[in-house]
Amino acid sequence: MGLIIDVTKRKPPASVGNKAINLRRLADIGMKIPQTYAIKWDAYQRYLKDDDRLVNELRAEIAETIDPGKTYAVRSSANIEDSMDRSFAGQFKSVLHVQGVDGVLQAVWAVWSSAQAPVVKTYLERHNIPTSELAMAVIVQEMVKPILSGVALSRNPVTGGDDIVVEAVKGEGTQLVQSGTTPLRWVNKKGYWMEKANGEETDIPLSLIEEVISGTRVIAQKLRHPVDLEWVYDGSNLYWVQVRAITASGNRNVYSNYIPREMLPGMIKPLIFSVNIPLVNSIWIRWISEITGDLGLKPEDLAKSFYYRVYFNMGALGDIFEGLGFPRDSVEMIMGSLPRGAVKHSFKPSFKTFTRLPWLTWFMLDKWNFGSKMRRALPTLKERVKATPYLNLDGWSESDLLAAVDRHYELMREVAYYNVIGPLLMGMYNNMLKAQLGKRGVEFGNFDLMEGMDEIAEYDPATHLRRLHAQFCALPPEVQEKMRSVSYAEFQRMTEAGDFPQKLAQLIEEFGHLSDNGNDFSAVPWREQPEMILRLVMDFAPKREEGKKVRLSDLKSSGRLSRAFQFFYKRAREFRLLREQVSGLYTHGYGLFRYYFLALGRQFVRRGLMDASEDIFYLTFSQVRDLVNEKQPIEDLRGEIARHKADMERYRDILIPTVIYGDEIPPVREPNMDVMSGIATSIGHYTGKVKVVKGIQDFQKVKHGDVLVVPYSDVGWTPLFARAGAVVAESGGLLSHSSIVAREYNIPAVVSVEGATLLPDETIVTVDGHKGEVLIHK
Repeated sequence: MGLIIDVTKRKPPASVGNKAINLRRLADIGMKIPQTYAIKWDAYQRYLKDDDRLVNELRAEIAETIDPGKTYAVRSSANIEDSMDRSFAGQFKSVLHVQGVDGVLQAVWAVWSSAQAPVVKTYLERHNIPTSELAMAVIVQEMVKPILSGVALSRNPVTGGDDIVVEAVKGEGTQLVQSGTTPLRWVNKKGYWMEKANGEETDIPLSLIEEVISGTRVIAQKLRHPVDLEWVYDGSNLYWVQVRAITASGNRNVYSNYIPREMLPGMIKPLIFSVNIPLVNSIWIRWISEITGDLGLKPEDLAKSFYYRVYFNMGALGDIFEGLGFPRDSVEMIMGSLPRGAVKHSFKPSFKTFTRLPWLTWFMLDKWNFGSKMRRALPTLKERVKATPYLNLDGWSESDLLAAVDRHYELMREVAYYNVIGPLLMGMYNNMLKAQLGKRGVEFGNFDLMEGMDEIAEYDPATHLRRLHAQFCALPPEVQEKMRSVSYAEFQRMTEAGDFPQKLAQLIEEFGHLSDNGNDFSAVPWREQPEMILRLVMDFAPKREEGKKVRLSDLKSSGRLSRAFQFFYKRAREFRLLREQVSGLYTHGYGLFRYYFLALGRQFVRRGLMDASEDIFYLTFSQVRDLVNEKQPIEDLRGEIARHKADMERYRDILIPTVIYGDEIPPVREPNMDVMSGIATSIGHYTGKVKVVKGIQDFQKVKHGDVLVVPYSDVGWTPLFARAGAVVAESGGLLSHSSIVAREYNIPAVVSVEGATLLPDETIVTVDGHKGEVLIHK
């Protein structure tokens, strides 16, 4: 006796298997689960030994345990399923709507028998698990009559993102995993709806989905790992019927261009990327190290180029901050890049937080007076940048030019430190002030932060353009007309223009480093196109006056301001001014790289290495260094430059995703391609030939590397996944069989693709497991 444990009444032993133990954990944290019993794997061991007494003993215990008037679900609860790295999805038998002692006994035998099936042995071999290690307990769970059933995931198993995904169907949940039904779907990230089934699709109350999301978040926090859950709703109560760790999501890098598209917008040439990213990211690493100590990070760990656009590795940054107890999106929160309405998570210290307290304490003390530190440092740095020679470089040798680049790089590292930390602190103080203003019903954007600080306007080129435009408008009409018709050289000699040419020269001297992109030194700066600046002055259109903003005096008149408000107000103003000062200095200094590299480019043209000095921008810094040191193979140089130019032209107008999961470059949709859309359920992309499989009779036609296209997938089709390069299914969701197995095989999958099985065999397609698209080649 003693083969059956009541999971809902006592803490079960390990011999009840992972599913039963996980259900008990749900009950322990206050979640409602159905009445559940577990048959220990001791009984399975006796089954394997053909113990003659087992049948009668088990029948007697089942008779004492179950209610003959109720129906039960009988499922596996093995020692090796539902773990962090493998799910055994669908490998073992489950039997539903079981009633009576004999019915339960037969269902238990079916589960045990399935553990010996050839498909299970193959699965065990693929995971290097000896068959002898499999121990099979069995769950007998009272069935809830469901109005709705579904799944919920606390982390997106495809992307690794912390968005909560909910899928639901009417009736029983077996439709989600086994029958290929396409579920309704909701995706919620930090309280912000990323995807939501609309009212035309469903009458499922949103309040129920919100309850599921809330419960999922609590369960993941209590169990301390990402979870996928099965739930049912009987019209009155929400029951959790299964929980397991999310499998095969891994720790993928998550790349985002939310921040880079402002700092490094547009397409970035290889030389600019190879100079800018180590320069700027070394500062990010220095900042992180000040908080955490040395983590061994390298600049290339934090950014990557996709189609010549810069993406930051927010996954790596998120892991660092989450380990310290800070929200994963701390950088986005500081920089103000989170979507409106998103829930901002609070600081939750961990053990690692306390181990880093010395660093955190020093960091906070150092940054408390960082404004004073910046004000002392900037004048000296400005003098050094202004003293940097950048004209008449053609007499310099290649080695002298390279040495000058290295010296200037070290100078710019000092400037970049303040150009990164200053704006970060500005963002932090702005957020603090924004919260204070919010308490008074004032929008931060409608508050006149810089009231009375006229100095800041001098750092804005528009201020100077406006003054010069006013001076231009005051000139006689015939002088204005002449200025529009002559060359710039002739304009400089126009005595009738008074001191206007000298004033324009001063403007170019002050702001001549500006260009279309201050972080791209291949872009032509203002100082190299004075005709354009003259035209800009003459045609300057003053912006419309903004509506009256709320001023500090307005707030004072409505009540006393707290010390916290006054402190954050003062700091926000201080760092806004410092940001303008350091930003202009950094842009000025960074732009000087252009002249050293163009001088090197002219040297390379004279050596016959390239056709034009500007071609140097299509090489990396390391390639330039090797050319100077005569290490770069010369024969491939022109071809590589031509390839970069052709690729940049080809990718100029493509639509790129804001977020990229993993290090694979997502495919580009060519103009001549048709597209079929669905739901991405396993990340990656793959191009291959379609093989449509509708039944076992089609199995033999699938060859290694084919794209498997199915109406839906059953556990019996698992062997096909070992041959497939990708999977496309007409139905299903994140927890359908095809999705789970594709993730375990690390092949891309897109499901809910209507009409996919109508594709002819041998059609060439690209399966995009990032966007959920199937691109059809012609």
